[in-house]
Amino acid sequence: MNGFDSTDVVATRIMDIPDKFEAIADERFREWSREHAPHQANNPDLHHWPWYADRWLLEALGAQFRTIDGIDQILLRAVVYSTRVSTECYVYSVGAKALRERNESLPVYDNYDQERCIDVADILHQAMGMALAQCHEIESLLSKSFVFSVSERQRKRYRTFNEFFQGWERKTLGALFAAIQESFEVEPEIKMAMDLFLKMRNELVHGITTTQRYDINTDWGQRELIGFLDLFLSLCAPIKDIAASCYEVSIELANSYLLKEAEEKIPLETSEDLIGLFAKCFKMKAGL
Repeated sequence: MNGFDSTDVVATRIMDIPDKFEAIADERFREWSREHAPHQANNPDLHHWPWYADRWLLEALGAQFRTIDGIDQILLRAVVYSTRVSTECYVYSVGAKALRERNESLPVYDNYDQERCIDVADILHQAMGMALAQCHEIESLLSKSFVFSVSERQRKRYRTFNEFFQGWERKTLGALFAAIQESFEVEPEIKMAMDLFLKMRNELVHGITTTQRYDINTDWGQRELIGFLDLFLSLCAPIKDIAASCYEVSIELANSYLLKEAEEKIPLETSEDLIGLFAKCFKMKAGL
């Protein structure tokens, strides 16, 4: 119908189109034909479809539209349809559908037509609070991990552990990650996870809810934000384990080599799993 070869395109079923809209489409096509193709205007079998979905139809089916950075996007039944700058088409899910795709243990959700009527504000606020709490815990653990004070630059900067702690507590998370890499080689997969965590953490802390994509005052933005927070909280779990392993190795070093008297030692029940995790993630650079 549209001139494609059978191998050019793939069809994906989205939803049924009610008969009343087919009748509207046929009448609109007949009106267009009276002006542009009068030879077919009175054909009793004249039908508009199959054809591209016009905006009036998408709006009638519940679609929403927006433009971000010059790129048009359409949201229909929890799926965003868009194109990249290269004109390549792509889709991604939002809201409950996105959560289900990343967490197969969740119940199947098919209430897309009513999703806009569901108030998710409380869930969003809880998730944002959980995400910020995870950020605080991770950064606290890393700021107390003096195992990363072994580089020459860090040793010159801090004369005592107290100075180190005070200095590291003032560092941004990006500066903490950079300082870690001064002393240690980081496994590539771990570095990728840390970089992604840093990027998403900065987006969260520096006003993600006011951006056009994640605008918390719009239904679309709220559903986008749910997916973002779900992914971020999933990423927090392994990053927190890594941060905890750094802290435990630091305490183990202090108790074994720095604190001589028993009463000085820091009470902590160390975990071999976390200490092993540190060894897998970080390798001290040669010459340190």
